[in-house]
Amino acid sequence: MSIQTVICHLSALTFAVATLGAASVAQAEPVLQARCSNDSLSIEQARTRLEWARACGVPNFVAPPINTGLPSANGAGDLIDYIETIDFWGLNAYSGISNGNQINDTFVRNQYFNGPTSQSIVNGFKKWTRTNDKHLPRPAYPTFGNTHDINTAKALFPHPTLADCRLYSDTNGQQPIPVGSTFFVNGYCVASCYTPDQKVLFPDGEKPILDAMNELAPKMMTLSTGSTLESPELVRNEVYSYTRELHDGTHVIFVLKTASGGELRVTDKHPVIDGRGKVVEARSLKVGNNLIRPDGSFDPIVSVEKTLHRGKVYNIRPVTSDRVSNVLVAQGYLVGSSRYQNEDVDYMNRVILGRAIPKIVLPGVRP
Repeated sequence: MSIQTVICHLSALTFAVATLGAASVAQAEPVLQARCSNDSLSIEQARTRLEWARACGVPNFVAPPINTGLPSANGAGDLIDYIETIDFWGLNAYSGISNGNQINDTFVRNQYFNGPTSQSIVNGFKKWTRTNDKHLPRPAYPTFGNTHDINTAKALFPHPTLADCRLYSDTNGQQPIPVGSTFFVNGYCVASCYTPDQKVLFPDGEKPILDAMNELAPKMMTLSTGSTLESPELVRNEVYSYTRELHDGTHVIFVLKTASGGELRVTDKHPVIDGRGKVVEARSLKVGNNLIRPDGSFDPIVSVEKTLHRGKVYNIRPVTSDRVSNVLVAQGYLVGSSRYQNEDVDYMNRVILGRAIPKIVLPGVRP
């Protein structure tokens, strides 16, 4: 099969998948969220799974390597990629059918912002990377099933130590699927970021996120779409999903203490709303910066401590998709939902609470 034939096939495949219809996507999305809750990884574990998926996929490429014609940032020649499958549904592909089944492209897109791409040779195959400052706050990683349809698929998992390229029907790596069995990438999940004791505001008051998840609290409190920096308004919002990690991990936690005696404890890359109305990563905040309370008042940060948490971390997300209503209250301060760490990651460091009604992010507003 010529490379031109392969590319034409993949173009048709991409178009066909894109036109399957909104109803199928809508049906699968809640199922994917549930799957991600049962296959939840930390940021480092997510990156490690991406490494594993790439390493397991490249030896099985099905067409001549693709010369992209794009020069590598480190002078290692043009960027070379590999096609893992030409099957319509991504049969036995570790990276799935995203990004035209191209392994290196999928590998970098799911963990880096756009930027210069370097190339090296690992185990005889070209591998793409970008610099650490281009890392996404929450990388996306593949989750697997025994059929292409996540609505009917039985979940499959890599070995917990990623000791081999086999998939298992249990999370402990005790029940490998038979050699020759089929598997598919059912979707991509993102990493989590609240410790279990962190309190989030719900209609009946604050409660630890782990308690809320265990009782499947159906509603949460978020800002209304029309909230502004001077006039924030809390409203009830439907919970779209809870997520948690499958395995314990070690996480960097920032403890932000304020002049009023308040304290916000979140992972280093958790989105926080600062006194300018910007969504920023917790690790970027410094003494003297302001956190915002639900009533719009400012609370200056008086100390910033960095510590480690060993265990699982959790996340929550409302059903709404606009950016202002994806601001919630954690430990008495305005923070962003998990949406800012995946779909809306490009809006980090932008104003979302303006001094006028912010129906969309206002990229031209200066602090």
